Amino acid sequence: MSFSTTSPTKRSTRTTGEMFLRFQLDKQTCAVVPMLQTQEAIVLPAGRVSVIPNLPSCVLGLFNRRSNLLWLVDLPEILGLEPIDRYVHSYDVALLKVGQTPLAVAVRSIQGVVRFNQEEIRSPIGSFNPAFTPYLSGWILQEQELVLVLDPEAIINAKVFGQKGY
Repeated sequence: MSFSTTSPTKRSTRTTGEMFLRFQLDKQTCAVVPMLQTQEAIVLPAGRVSVIPNLPSCVLGLFNRRSNLLWLVDLPEILGLEPIDRYVHSYDVALLKVGQTPLAVAVRSIQGVVRFNQEEIRSPIGSFNPAFTPYLSGWILQEQELVLVLDPEAIINAKVFGQKGY
Protein backbone atom coordinates (compact mmCIF):
# COMPACT_ATOMS: atom_id res chain seq x y z
CA MET A 1 0.00 0.00 0.00
CA SER A 2 1.35 3.41 -0.83
CA PHE A 3 0.62 6.34 1.43
CA SER A 4 -0.34 9.72 0.04
CA THR A 5 -1.32 13.05 1.48
CA THR A 6 -3.87 15.54 0.29
CA SER A 7 -1.07 17.87 -0.79
CA PRO A 8 2.73 17.79 -0.76
CA THR A 9 2.83 20.54 1.89
CA LYS A 10 1.07 18.26 4.39
CA ARG A 11 3.96 15.78 4.39
CA SER A 12 5.84 15.80 7.69
CA THR A 13 9.61 16.15 7.51
CA ARG A 14 10.16 15.74 11.27
CA THR A 15 12.58 13.12 12.46
CA THR A 16 11.79 13.37 16.19
CA GLY A 17 8.68 12.89 18.27
CA GLU A 18 6.14 10.14 18.68
CA MET A 19 4.92 8.48 15.47
CA PHE A 20 1.22 8.54 14.55
CA LEU A 21 -0.81 7.07 11.70
CA ARG A 22 -2.70 9.89 9.97
CA PHE A 23 -6.01 9.41 8.16
CA GLN A 24 -9.05 11.28 6.89
CA LEU A 25 -12.38 10.75 8.71
CA ASP A 26 -14.44 13.02 6.43
CA LYS A 27 -13.77 15.92 4.05
CA GLN A 28 -12.93 18.33 6.89
CA THR A 29 -11.61 16.03 9.61
CA CYS A 30 -8.14 14.51 9.89
CA ALA A 31 -7.09 12.33 12.80
CA VAL A 32 -4.13 10.35 14.07
CA VAL A 33 -3.61 7.32 16.32
CA PRO A 34 -0.32 6.36 17.98
CA MET A 35 1.75 3.92 15.94
CA LEU A 36 2.45 2.04 19.19
CA GLN A 37 -1.18 0.89 19.08
CA THR A 38 -1.35 0.43 15.31
CA GLN A 39 -0.42 -2.96 13.86
CA GLU A 40 -0.71 -2.01 10.20
CA ALA A 41 -2.66 -0.10 7.58
CA ILE A 42 -4.22 -2.02 4.70
CA VAL A 43 -6.57 -1.68 1.77
CA LEU A 44 -9.21 -4.36 2.33
CA PRO A 45 -11.35 -5.55 -0.60
CA ALA A 46 -15.01 -5.19 0.40
CA GLY A 47 -15.67 -8.75 -0.78
CA ARG A 48 -13.50 -10.08 2.07
CA VAL A 49 -15.84 -8.58 4.68
CA SER A 50 -18.64 -10.86 5.91
CA VAL A 51 -21.65 -8.79 6.91
CA ILE A 52 -23.25 -10.01 10.13
CA PRO A 53 -26.95 -9.18 10.64
CA ASN A 54 -28.48 -7.58 13.74
CA LEU A 55 -25.38 -5.61 14.76
CA PRO A 56 -25.04 -1.85 15.27
CA SER A 57 -24.75 0.00 11.95
CA CYS A 58 -21.15 1.01 12.73
CA VAL A 59 -20.07 -2.67 12.59
CA LEU A 60 -19.28 -3.40 8.94
CA GLY A 61 -18.62 -7.10 9.55
CA LEU A 62 -15.87 -9.67 10.08
CA PHE A 63 -12.83 -10.53 7.98
CA ASN A 64 -9.94 -12.96 8.18
CA ARG A 65 -6.44 -11.55 8.47
CA ARG A 66 -3.52 -13.92 8.99
CA SER A 67 -5.77 -16.65 10.41
CA ASN A 68 -7.46 -14.23 12.83
CA LEU A 69 -11.06 -13.06 12.61
CA LEU A 70 -11.29 -9.30 13.11
CA TRP A 71 -14.23 -6.96 13.49
CA LEU A 72 -14.30 -4.10 10.98
CA VAL A 73 -16.01 -0.96 12.23
CA ASP A 74 -16.82 2.40 10.65
CA LEU A 75 -14.71 4.83 12.69
CA PRO A 76 -16.34 8.02 11.35
CA GLU A 77 -19.78 6.67 12.32
CA ILE A 78 -18.60 5.76 15.84
CA LEU A 79 -17.42 9.37 16.20
CA GLY A 80 -20.77 10.76 15.01
CA LEU A 81 -19.54 11.76 11.55
CA GLU A 82 -20.95 10.74 8.17
CA PRO A 83 -20.72 6.94 7.77
CA ILE A 84 -18.45 5.41 5.15
CA ASP A 85 -20.24 4.32 1.98
CA ARG A 86 -21.13 0.63 2.24
CA TYR A 87 -21.05 0.17 -1.55
CA VAL A 88 -17.31 0.48 -2.19
CA HIS A 89 -14.77 -1.85 -3.78
CA SER A 90 -12.36 -1.56 -0.85
CA TYR A 91 -11.89 -0.02 2.58
CA ASP A 92 -8.85 1.85 3.93
CA VAL A 93 -8.30 0.13 7.27
CA ALA A 94 -6.10 0.72 10.31
CA LEU A 95 -5.57 -2.36 12.46
CA LEU A 96 -5.47 -1.21 16.08
CA LYS A 97 -4.45 -3.30 19.07
CA VAL A 98 -4.68 -2.38 22.73
CA GLY A 99 -3.27 -5.09 24.97
CA GLN A 100 -4.54 -8.31 23.43
CA THR A 101 -7.65 -6.72 21.88
CA PRO A 102 -7.51 -6.06 18.13
CA LEU A 103 -9.96 -3.94 16.14
CA ALA A 104 -9.98 -2.94 12.48
CA VAL A 105 -11.28 0.58 11.80
CA ALA A 106 -12.35 1.76 8.36
CA VAL A 107 -11.53 5.39 7.49
CA ARG A 108 -11.94 7.56 4.37
CA SER A 109 -8.23 7.43 3.47
CA ILE A 110 -4.92 6.58 5.09
CA GLN A 111 -2.46 9.46 4.68
CA GLY A 112 0.77 8.12 6.14
CA VAL A 113 2.87 8.47 9.25
CA VAL A 114 3.57 11.78 11.00
CA ARG A 115 5.49 12.75 14.13
CA PHE A 116 4.42 15.01 16.98
CA ASN A 117 5.89 15.79 20.38
CA GLN A 118 3.59 15.08 23.34
CA GLU A 119 3.88 18.76 24.37
CA GLU A 120 2.10 19.78 21.14
CA ILE A 121 -1.04 17.79 21.97
CA ARG A 122 -3.70 20.04 23.50
CA SER A 123 -6.52 18.94 25.80
CA PRO A 124 -9.84 18.17 24.10
CA ILE A 125 -11.89 19.18 27.16
CA GLY A 126 -14.14 22.10 26.32
CA SER A 127 -12.97 22.19 22.71
CA PHE A 128 -15.30 19.63 21.15
CA ASN A 129 -18.79 18.19 21.37
CA PRO A 130 -18.96 16.28 24.70
CA ALA A 131 -20.19 13.14 22.87
CA PHE A 132 -16.98 13.20 20.81
CA THR A 133 -14.43 13.83 23.58
CA PRO A 134 -14.39 10.33 25.16
CA TYR A 135 -12.53 9.11 22.05
CA LEU A 136 -9.97 11.92 22.02
CA SER A 137 -6.56 12.16 23.64
CA GLY A 138 -6.34 15.72 22.34
CA TRP A 139 -5.74 17.73 19.21
CA ILE A 140 -2.87 19.31 17.32
CA LEU A 141 -2.69 22.28 14.99
CA GLN A 142 -0.55 21.20 12.03
CA GLU A 143 0.05 23.71 9.22
CA GLN A 144 -3.21 25.58 9.94
CA GLU A 145 -5.18 22.32 10.13
CA LEU A 146 -6.79 20.87 13.24
CA VAL A 147 -5.80 17.20 13.63
CA LEU A 148 -7.61 15.03 16.18
CA VAL A 149 -5.52 12.70 18.34
CA LEU A 150 -7.70 9.64 18.94
CA ASP A 151 -7.45 7.23 21.87
CA PRO A 152 -7.45 3.64 20.50
CA GLU A 153 -8.34 2.18 23.91
CA ALA A 154 -11.45 4.37 24.14
CA ILE A 155 -12.46 3.34 20.60
CA ILE A 156 -12.02 -0.37 21.35
CA ASN A 157 -14.03 0.06 24.57
CA ALA A 158 -16.80 2.13 22.92
CA LYS A 159 -20.24 1.64 24.48
CA VAL A 160 -21.63 0.42 21.17
CA PHE A 161 -19.45 -2.71 21.43
CA GLY A 162 -20.32 -3.34 25.07
CA GLN A 163 -24.01 -3.76 24.24
CA LYS A 164 -23.50 -7.29 22.93
CA GLY A 165 -19.93 -8.01 23.97
CA TYR A 166 -18.11 -7.63 20.64
